[in-house]
Amino acid sequence: MSCHNYCEPKSTMPSGIKSLLGMGLKYCIKVPRPTNKLTKTFDRFREDVRRIAFFKKHPPEDESSYIAKLYIKSHWEPPTAGKAIENCLNNLETAIRTNRERYLRKSISNLNPKQWNLINSLKNHDKYIIVEADKNLGGCILLRDTYIKRGVTENLGNTQVYKPLSQQQANNLQRIIARKISLFVSKWSNKEEDRDLLSEAEQHFLLQSIRQYPDNMAKFRMSLKAHKNPWKMRPIVCCAGTMLNMLSRWLDYWLQQTKPFIATYIKDSGQLLDLLQNLGPLPPNARLFTADANSMYTNIDTDHALKVISEWLESIIDQLPQNFPLPAVIDAMAIVMRNNLFEWGDKHFLQLLGTAMGTSSAVMWANTYYWTHEKSKLIPAYHHCLLLFRRFVDDMFGVWIGSDEEWISFKNDVSNFGILTWEFEERCSSLAFLDLTINIEGNRITTKTYQKALNLYQYIPPTSEHPKSMMKGIIHGLLRNYHRQNTKVNDYYNMATKLYERYVARGWDKSTMRHYILTADAKIQHNHKHPNTTPTTIPTTEPTEEPNNKERLFLHWDYHRDDIPRNKLRDLYNLHCEHEFANTLGIKQTTICYSRPKNIKDLLTKAKLHQAPGREASKFYSGELL
Repeated sequence: MSCHNYCEPKSTMPSGIKSLLGMGLKYCIKVPRPTNKLTKTFDRFREDVRRIAFFKKHPPEDESSYIAKLYIKSHWEPPTAGKAIENCLNNLETAIRTNRERYLRKSISNLNPKQWNLINSLKNHDKYIIVEADKNLGGCILLRDTYIKRGVTENLGNTQVYKPLSQQQANNLQRIIARKISLFVSKWSNKEEDRDLLSEAEQHFLLQSIRQYPDNMAKFRMSLKAHKNPWKMRPIVCCAGTMLNMLSRWLDYWLQQTKPFIATYIKDSGQLLDLLQNLGPLPPNARLFTADANSMYTNIDTDHALKVISEWLESIIDQLPQNFPLPAVIDAMAIVMRNNLFEWGDKHFLQLLGTAMGTSSAVMWANTYYWTHEKSKLIPAYHHCLLLFRRFVDDMFGVWIGSDEEWISFKNDVSNFGILTWEFEERCSSLAFLDLTINIEGNRITTKTYQKALNLYQYIPPTSEHPKSMMKGIIHGLLRNYHRQNTKVNDYYNMATKLYERYVARGWDKSTMRHYILTADAKIQHNHKHPNTTPTTIPTTEPTEEPNNKERLFLHWDYHRDDIPRNKLRDLYNLHCEHEFANTLGIKQTTICYSRPKNIKDLLTKAKLHQAPGREASKFYSGELL
């Protein structure tokens, strides 16, 4: 299968869509000529060099308050550097422009004309829409009318969760949000009233977001739950570049500090594997179980969550960093969770209930919320029944050793918290969780890789405009995961064989792929047998420290396989800049950073909803077109 077809009837798909989507949404597109704009590239490079030069001569008085994760680019332009530095920059630009001329010849794109035409027609097609399937299951095509109807019936039509707003009401609320953030900064940076909880860097970050994104509004869209039967849509709110999300980023930074205190938290299946491997022999009555939260984000009562999270934070304040701004964090939670404003076509909505979808702090807020119930009720009451109990946001996993009566009571108590409910899979000796199949065999836990039945295995084809050097790393990463996930050697080799076959089916040369896989396997096996291998020879030089941000420089470049190669760019930099920059600016490392070309997903899936004339979202919402 090349794509998921949800058009009715099935035969209505546009000609060529299977071939296009069959390449995968991550398929990077090669345009006929390199697209890197040298003027823009060197403007950025010059600005970076001049900034380093400026702060080399004028170091900031206090850098302790700087938080890299809360950086927002300012419009300040550093002055020109010294004559020697400027000469190096000019010589480098001239040399690259001269050497690059011969690489600008027109070449053949990796899309044929029919595919280009299809992409252009599908970008804003009145009849069809392309969406991404959940769980990385590939691209889906469905009728635009179906997509909009599902948005109303499954999500936005629920007026208890989403309040419809007029354009004027949305604009007014946008101004109110800006005012709330401004007052938030003023309130929590008041030295006279001993409420100086925000550093100057944090104040700048939040106030700059108001100036930089005054009119940007979040956008509602949906992905498709292809693995569900019947299929449903998953709501997504794209909040990047909005004022509210900047405050949510600040909130997330501080909530992340509480992660070590959430005992049930797991970041991925790798962390779960570590826990499973340390369980040891299991008692005869041990059984596995999983549970899924029902629409977790929109089923968290905001008032209840603010209360229980605030109380828990207050209870652990002595264990948090000394500068943890608890009153400001509580204030920010209320602002973020009660003001999630977004647009969908010609409609505007305010989320009334639950986690502010799409904002940066959403995951930590949801994790922390349910942890308060696990800590206060579930773990104290059932710790003797749970050999292992962990949760990945809204997916719960455990090893149960209690009685049948306790199991019934446990399930009831799991869903007895606010308005959030959970659906359980009954206890068993084998189940799928995340990307693992977990089994009880005898008195031991064994695992193997789990892949969903609807997985299209759309691995990157050789014609995709990716740097070829990436493939070795991709293969090594996949094999390393398989080696760790599969308890039995035969299961690992089975996955390695499937990986080889699937990549060959995607067009890769058999000998090339065999070499990649065997090389990666040899390295993995060596590291597994010798995890603490140390050099057998004495190093001839002293170990060097990793360069810090002030000692690193980046040349950003749009990747094109026919453009001037990286090693040539490196040689030109070394010739014209390396010595002067190292001696004058203290630059120890310069990296050429490739930006990937646009892929099929970038061109076909958009956050902003395209509406066919006369078939606007408002008409579906009002029932005129339903």
